[in-house]
Amino acid sequence: MKKFYVASAFLHLKDSQVLAVIDFNQVKLQVITSKNWLTILEIFINEQSLETAYQRFVQVNASPPPENLLQQWQKIRKEADDLSVMLGRQALKVYKQGFYQILDPEQCLDLTSISQETPYVTCSLFSQEVFTTKEAEINSFEAFCQEVKNLTELGLLSLAANIFDWGDFKRRFPLCRMFGFSRGTSIDRYYLGKFVSDIRPQVAGKVLEIGGTERNQEIYQFDRATEYQAIDIAPGPGVTHVGDVHNPMVIKPESLDAVVVLNVLEHCHNPLAVVHNIHTWLRNGGQCFCLVPSAQRVHGAPKDYCRLLPDGMQHLFQDFSEQKLYIYGNLIATLATFMGISASELSSQELDDCHPDYPVATCIVAMK
Repeated sequence: MKKFYVASAFLHLKDSQVLAVIDFNQVKLQVITSKNWLTILEIFINEQSLETAYQRFVQVNASPPPENLLQQWQKIRKEADDLSVMLGRQALKVYKQGFYQILDPEQCLDLTSISQETPYVTCSLFSQEVFTTKEAEINSFEAFCQEVKNLTELGLLSLAANIFDWGDFKRRFPLCRMFGFSRGTSIDRYYLGKFVSDIRPQVAGKVLEIGGTERNQEIYQFDRATEYQAIDIAPGPGVTHVGDVHNPMVIKPESLDAVVVLNVLEHCHNPLAVVHNIHTWLRNGGQCFCLVPSAQRVHGAPKDYCRLLPDGMQHLFQDFSEQKLYIYGNLIATLATFMGISASELSSQELDDCHPDYPVATCIVAMK
């Protein structure tokens, strides 16, 4: 199937480097190592097919930018306090006062039409920068396609609008409505297993699990626990204490060495109060082991109040003396989670590759 592409890049100048802005806060940055990349990205503003883009690339490389244009763009650069450039679908826009001007369309310098006639704008603006990669000669269509592939993998080129194939994802309901259990192990359970494996040596002494049962000590192989209790809001087999963990009186203060809280806080109407109570129940040096879903369908048991993200998790446990954050998931795993795809349908790399912008599960080990 023939593919069509469009530029999707936000470029920023810093310390004589051209950087691609990956997130809105400009914390994550991708260094543009090749000047050829700038040319290719600018060509894909207006061209969409690989064939026509390659022909345009050959034409551009055959003749340098006109001197008057080079001088014009360098003048713009000197006037800019914080130069940023957006390359998108039929759009090349320059922001002289920084990336946040993207929110104010009137503050941009729109060079789209000029770029369409002479696609030298980006290379001229960044002509003085250092590019760490020695430019390989792109003298064939195959070599050009390889560079397009590299830019696509970095997220700087994307499939053109309205032509990508939804395939089996264009559906009203997920493949499995029960988190993927009908297809195998659910993805959130896969990450639960990884977290339990990481914390297993630390769960020791007198342990309380919130929302679980005593049998989980055996299931999770918490062999270092000398006493394992469980609390829930309703009585049941293996439930040691019946009570609401929003109430600090249900457990004696400073009586526990560890508290395990797995897939529970999202069901608490006031998770901050619950974490405060856990802090009260732990002895000095005691630890809380907590996992929450950051990307998961709504599941009332009996209620589902929130989704906690890494920053929110750290805020909840701010009164603890030490914190260690665990983040599991990435874009593929997040999409698969919502679609009810099982863990066995993804490769280990697809599951274990961590992208903090797309967490499926967020976990923390916090010491009092």
